[in-house]
Order: sequence, then structure tokens, then C-alpha cells
Amino acid sequence: MLAHKAEDEGIRGRLKSSRGRPATTNYDVIPGVVYTSPEVAAVGKTEEELKAAGVAYKRRQIPLHRQRGGQGQSDHRGDS
Repeated sequence: MLAHKAEDEGIRGRLKSSRGRPATTNYDVIPGVVYTSPEVAAVGKTEEELKAAGVAYKRRQIPLHRQRGGQGQSDHRGDS
């Protein structure tokens, strides 16, 4: 997914600059990934950033044992 986003931003930047407009990137919509086992990913602002900006939000946590990727690979770490 990250390679696709990088390619898209490169094309967009080239098109904008060829038209004399500045190329901008919205980094809030690019996911961040930590390649560990299990993998961890996030997208958007952090809870602290939302609080500081006074933005209303809902927080949701999903236990590892409920994640479909782990279930499909018979990875039962985090099972209770």
C-alpha cells in the first residue's frame, strides 16, 4: 500500500509542477506501518493531536485475538 501511495504522489507532484502549481502531500492520509510480528499500522492523527486541536473523536481498540489476519494464519497470540 505504501508503494502505491508513493507512486501516486510522484505522479501527482509531476503533473502539478508541470502546470506551475506547487506539489503538496497530505501526510495525514498516508498509513504508517511497523513491520513486526504481529504487524502494526495506523493512519490519521494521534489521540494527543486531536485533543490539542479540540476535535471530537471516538476511540476504539480491538484485541489482537479478534484480528482476522491472525485468525486466518492460525496465529493465536493474544487469545484469552
